[in-house]
Amino acid sequence: IGGSSGIGLAAARLARDEGAEVTIAGRSQERLIQAQQELGGGYTVVMDITDEGAVGKVFAGLSRVDHVLISAGTILNGAIVNNDLANLRRIVDERLWGLTYVVRHAAPRTSRGSITLTSGSLSSRPRTGTAMLTAILSAVEALAPALALELAPVRVNAVTPGLIDTPLLHAAYGAERDTIIKNRAAILPGRRVGTADEV
Repeated sequence: IGGSSGIGLAAARLARDEGAEVTIAGRSQERLIQAQQELGGGYTVVMDITDEGAVGKVFAGLSRVDHVLISAGTILNGAIVNNDLANLRRIVDERLWGLTYVVRHAAPRTSRGSITLTSGSLSSRPRTGTAMLTAILSAVEALAPALALELAPVRVNAVTPGLIDTPLLHAAYGAERDTIIKNRAAILPGRRVGTADEV
């Protein structure tokens, strides 16, 4: 879910290389077509993670699900004060309710295997203007061990990447992307930001 670019697409590619039958879901038909061409095939489905009906339809067409990766979610202004409440609700809808919908519909089709959630470094290192996003990313990390108990023997894990060079950075930072990457790389021990394949 969120497999048309970045971490989701990298995971789909690696899973396919290991012999998995991969289905990638995302909001943009155009980006899904590009991802499918990059993968050299596989299944794609247009789906908005905030629409429970759409999520349900995707999983209704699958008899068995072995592994699920949820990497969907944009980076939005999460400032609590002087922010449009619709922006704050979208963060919650994408990152928490959307995840909830996926788990509710995937779990009945997953007898073993895994569900992997993605959080982000803002969960432990907030910045100005990220209060709601920080809170929700922290909630995702707290949800993983609780879901692992609830869904056992299905494994549930949360991955918390730092700054990763994906198309999401272009969307979030625009023309400032290159400067942000350069400045952040300069203070990191490895002197570079991560890649989607590494995650």
